[in-house]
Amino acid sequence: MRAMIQCIHENNHRNLTFPSKEKELQILCDSLGISNTAKTEIKIGTVHNDERMTTLLSGKTVNLDELNFLTKRLDSFDQNELTTFFAVAYAEKTEIMSELINLSFNTHCYSVVADFSDPHAVGRQMYLTEQGAVSTEEFQSFDGQGYFEKILAENSHPLITPYGVVYKNGNAIEQIYDGTNFPYYQYDDTPIILLLNTQDRFEYLYLPVEQSELNKALERLGVESLENTSWQVEQHNLPDNIADMVINNQIGLDSLNQFTTIFKTMGDREVSALSELVDFTKITTAEQLKTLSDCMYEFECFPGVHTPHQYGRHIICESGHFEYDENLEDYIDFQSYAQDKISRETGVFTDKGYLLYHGYNQEMQNILRQTLGLKTKEMQEPQELKLYMPLKAVTYYDENDYGDLCQVDFEMEVYPEELSCYEDEIREAIRDRRLDEEKRGMMDYYDGHDSVNAKVQQYLFDVELIKGKLMGIVTLTLNAPLNQAELDKIKETIEGQCSDGFGEGFEQREINCNGKEIYVSLWGTNDWSLKTAEEMGITEQKYEMQFGGM
Repeated sequence: MRAMIQCIHENNHRNLTFPSKEKELQILCDSLGISNTAKTEIKIGTVHNDERMTTLLSGKTVNLDELNFLTKRLDSFDQNELTTFFAVAYAEKTEIMSELINLSFNTHCYSVVADFSDPHAVGRQMYLTEQGAVSTEEFQSFDGQGYFEKILAENSHPLITPYGVVYKNGNAIEQIYDGTNFPYYQYDDTPIILLLNTQDRFEYLYLPVEQSELNKALERLGVESLENTSWQVEQHNLPDNIADMVINNQIGLDSLNQFTTIFKTMGDREVSALSELVDFTKITTAEQLKTLSDCMYEFECFPGVHTPHQYGRHIICESGHFEYDENLEDYIDFQSYAQDKISRETGVFTDKGYLLYHGYNQEMQNILRQTLGLKTKEMQEPQELKLYMPLKAVTYYDENDYGDLCQVDFEMEVYPEELSCYEDEIREAIRDRRLDEEKRGMMDYYDGHDSVNAKVQQYLFDVELIKGKLMGIVTLTLNAPLNQAELDKIKETIEGQCSDGFGEGFEQREINCNGKEIYVSLWGTNDWSLKTAEEMGITEQKYEMQFGGM
């Protein structure tokens, strides 16, 4: 469960949804005028969306990190566990945050019953809570009523709460949290978990972490720097060949944290693809891995393809690039086709298969030349290509008889002549939609491992006044010119972003233009198109098109 909690410090108060990320906690502390340390305490006001949390926490002064840890625990609970937690906390008048955290690890020691109409079913559920898991055969034959009667006999004074009657079972209650060292608990998927140790204390770090998280861990450990601790990787979910470079080589905590940020951004599927690339490229160092991770989208792997004949057959018969009639197989010279193709691309046969590099990263090319003897490409200065699209805009404001703006209940089109007056406001609204983590702009969402991904460094949406008419534009930064097939493919991708991706979210946002709220769409005009400057008849833009094969 997630809860919007009012946090109070002195005369300041702010609302924040818990559990929160470290950056959000830091912003909260800054807004309340307090430093975000391991000893930060706030008073809890209203819990806006949960009456049970209000009853439990309202008015308490709590440690901010303990509150965040507890809400992470509760966010992972099912409804039965939540009911048990709140019922036991109510019954035992649990007040201290450390006790609440310990209770969150001991809900399996209790059962809460609100409906006694079926003792057999109640008993079976209580037994399942105590055991954690039982076989299907045992559960089906289990005497639930008998077990329920046994629990009743052992709980002569059951605890009655607004959530039901609390019964203690046979599980022993454990103290997991000592009020100083947070116990192990992995709330999010994280690639690497560290264990920091001093002589008598420990701290878990779930990489990647912010510097403030590391500082708080050191404060809880009672030391000033990492030099006063020992640390080790407690757990990781990285492929072995990647772990060899970033964990077993002991590259340092800062570098390890940077790599973990990369891996978490990628996700499991992309980390697996990176692992395959490591085997293909034969890289061996963390520095090489960093370069590879930055441009992994520029590669294409063909596992098991070891000869030109196999490569040609794969491209013609299996890739989907050609319509293939298997009756013609004996008449196709796969090897000659592949040899010609190989002569025009940057690729090499490895013991894993054929590796094709579409990219233009000079550092990556140097690595490949060292590890595989791969030929390099001639580097070119980046080029800019603009594509243009018509805009559609509507508003729900009109002028009344006195010339004042008033809201209406029907949609009104904003004509191009008026729209051109709002160029700055619309541009600012588009740029506000860009995310800091989008290193390549909208190309971050292009998942093809092909020449388009390699040639297009990034593309961004914007607006521009063309012949007195405001138009949407897409500005592409290119490593090399696109051929017609590549241009068609990136146009198709951009069209999808206009209609369903970036554009769908953007058109739902109102833009304040001189007191009038308008909604601008990159998509939806009857004459919608996506054209180059040449196709638009704009002569200022210089761009060299390149035509040829795949």
